[in-house]
Amino acid sequence: MKELRIGIIGTGAISNLHIQVWKQIPGVTVVAACDIDKEKLDNWGAKHGVKDLYTDYRQLLARDDIEAVDVCVHNNLHTPIAVAVMKAGKHCYSEKPMAGSYLDAKTLYKASSTYGVKLAVQCSSIFNNQTRIAKRMIEAGKLGKVYHVRSVGHRRIGRPGVDFPLSTDFYSKEIGGHGPVFDLGTYHISQMLYLLGLPKLESIYGVAHNEFYLDERLLKGKKYEVEDLGVGLARFENGISMDMYEDWALNMDEIGSSFIAGSLGGLKLLNVDSYGGRMANPDVYNKQHPELEFFGFEDGLMIDKKINCARNEYPEQLLNPNIVWFDNNQYHWAAYLRGDLTDETRLNTPVITLSTMLVMDGIFLSNKLGRSVTAEEIDALSESTAVRRQVTPWGTFEYEF
Repeated sequence: MKELRIGIIGTGAISNLHIQVWKQIPGVTVVAACDIDKEKLDNWGAKHGVKDLYTDYRQLLARDDIEAVDVCVHNNLHTPIAVAVMKAGKHCYSEKPMAGSYLDAKTLYKASSTYGVKLAVQCSSIFNNQTRIAKRMIEAGKLGKVYHVRSVGHRRIGRPGVDFPLSTDFYSKEIGGHGPVFDLGTYHISQMLYLLGLPKLESIYGVAHNEFYLDERLLKGKKYEVEDLGVGLARFENGISMDMYEDWALNMDEIGSSFIAGSLGGLKLLNVDSYGGRMANPDVYNKQHPELEFFGFEDGLMIDKKINCARNEYPEQLLNPNIVWFDNNQYHWAAYLRGDLTDETRLNTPVITLSTMLVMDGIFLSNKLGRSVTAEEIDALSESTAVRRQVTPWGTFEYEF
């Protein structure tokens, strides 16, 4: 088996989940890491047994023994860092969301073909048997004509860096760009678009709010600059509609689940994976396993049916040992890099997440303009939010992309 030697750029919280998965994939070795926070970087290297550590990402990219790079930085750094990775001739796996804006996502997407390397974007919600079963049922006509879907994410109180200890970059306009819509909505919206077969967006109306109670002392002099609630209503080709709701702080206990509604039946999606999957986060996965419920008609009778996704995992693995390639983003990407999966057989996460970016960016363009916007308007009016210049203790990085 060919060894895959990987470098990681960004050693924040999400990188700890990523490296747990890399360690479980046969033939994959993380050989180097980079972060501008040297103390964090050194602690990370000691924890995970990675000795080659850099504060300048360019030094990592200059190594000819690294074939691929995992980009674990924040939203508005995805495009500058990922493009630099691909420009250096290395395959790129990038954390979600694809970028901080649709324009930046297009730049990132095009870089893969420009530099002749392979790209993947973290999209864990489609890599589990909840999604596989739902897609199979839709394609088999079990739901009839699908005409409406709902994409939902809710936290009673859970703003990163404010309500629990994560980087304050999450609520920085410069680095994070947006709040729950981009942080968590990317999981829910991308799953729905994938299940629908990536229908063409026609128009969207969106509203964003930043109104939830905040004790300013928690910010320690910083500004909370992103939304805590975003909502949208989109219309796709063939008249399909999707309403989207995403918060990470709201004064309400429950707001319901994501669902897909069709003429013959509907699917409720419970515990959609927005935490990285079974291999990255087994404790959360086992407690909140993605499940499905069906509501519809059989033989003219109205029925409710639970589809036990968890219980069907083991038989699925016995019948298809290679199903592991479709149970985790990183396993999938490693199989793609080795050639076990081709462009035809892989799940094309860059295409899926680019479609997601169009919808998410549309919510905020609509909010800005105070009216619904078309897909063509989003494409034409989307602006770059990517970081172009970054001052660090180790020098100033000028990003060109």
